[in-house]
Amino acid sequence: MVTAALAAGLMAAAVQWRQSAEALAARQAAERTRIENLYHRIDDDLNDVDVSLSKLSAAGSPRQTVLLLGDVWRATGSAGAAMALLPLSHADSCDMSQFVTRCGDYAHALMGRVLQGRALTDEDKRQLQDMRTACVQIRQVAGDAIQNGDYVAADAVDAGCYEQTQSEAAISEYPTLIYDGPFSESAENQPPKRDPGQRITAQQAWAAAERLFPGKIGEPVYVPGALPVYELTVETADRGPVSLSLTEQGGELLSFMATPTGDRNDPPSDEESRRLKEAALSFLQELGVEDPAAAYAQYYQGVAVLNFAPRQEGAILYSDLVKVYMDRETGEVMGLDARNYRLNHRTRELPRPRISEQQAAEYVSDSLHIEHTDIALIPLTKQNEVLCYEFKATKDGTFYIVYINALTGEEEQIFEVINSEEGDLVV
Repeated sequence: MVTAALAAGLMAAAVQWRQSAEALAARQAAERTRIENLYHRIDDDLNDVDVSLSKLSAAGSPRQTVLLLGDVWRATGSAGAAMALLPLSHADSCDMSQFVTRCGDYAHALMGRVLQGRALTDEDKRQLQDMRTACVQIRQVAGDAIQNGDYVAADAVDAGCYEQTQSEAAISEYPTLIYDGPFSESAENQPPKRDPGQRITAQQAWAAAERLFPGKIGEPVYVPGALPVYELTVETADRGPVSLSLTEQGGELLSFMATPTGDRNDPPSDEESRRLKEAALSFLQELGVEDPAAAYAQYYQGVAVLNFAPRQEGAILYSDLVKVYMDRETGEVMGLDARNYRLNHRTRELPRPRISEQQAAEYVSDSLHIEHTDIALIPLTKQNEVLCYEFKATKDGTFYIVYINALTGEEEQIFEVINSEEGDLVV
């Protein structure tokens, strides 16, 4: 009887082990598929960038130049959104994403210059050619990752597969885009604009990670920079592998990312959007974000990316944007990107508006029907913010956001909001 009981126990343990192994293998396979799909999307977007930049070198009219620069801006935005969903353990994805974002912002700055009647300079053309060369390098890196199967999988994180990648050498050769824009190198390398607190040690970072995500925690990796962080990977029982970053100063949670449990791509219902928003707001309040205002949302392969910005004296602080990643299958928070918030958030000395809301509305085009008005502090560059009235308006079924300077009445920005299956896209 004892022998039989032991045999039965061993058999039950073997079955449980096999089921756990099968579940882990299924989760790893799903993660590999998700990452591979993201790389394919990045490759398609960068191919569009390559084609548009090639056409730019042959464009002879301001009209075609603006249209092609707009194509570059849109494609880099799509590629950057896909890169943002790559796990934090990618050694190259952060640098790639920042570079691609700068490419898009540079193209957008050149659009404004051409629309003002100024032709592209020889330096502009050289920068565009350097951008094209760098995009080809990024496509090669992404293609090699897919072909070799060395994109991040749950079982590759602990093996240190991404401590050194082929792309890291190429990143150092990417051109520096020289223009006074919000993603210029000089702005990126600035320290946080507030005192984040005392420095923490690697041991304290490990202890903080254990409090946030109980599980098997890897050794903290120190990453220097304008905002030095400790990066860790945790194997959790309920979330699977979680990658997270904690700031060295203050030990604040900068970002984390788990793996979604599903891969839904269908548009969310109003009820689902409401539930996801409420859960994200509750999470941000626990994190200490003051009076967060919902900005916009996007949906990718089982993930909802909700963007929020805190308020001060009623004004939305768009420079302090926080991204919350929600698992659509479970309705739970699965990721966070608080880099802009950690770098920029502090108490501002807000100016008093010199014109009223009604006066500002007179500067909005008569062809637009204003549906909602707010007040916001928007960034023109990383160094310069302006207080504006935010007018959300429609025209012939198209939705726009217009920003009127609350001091001068100047029309500072106009965005068109495109409602797609992936959420509201602002262009």
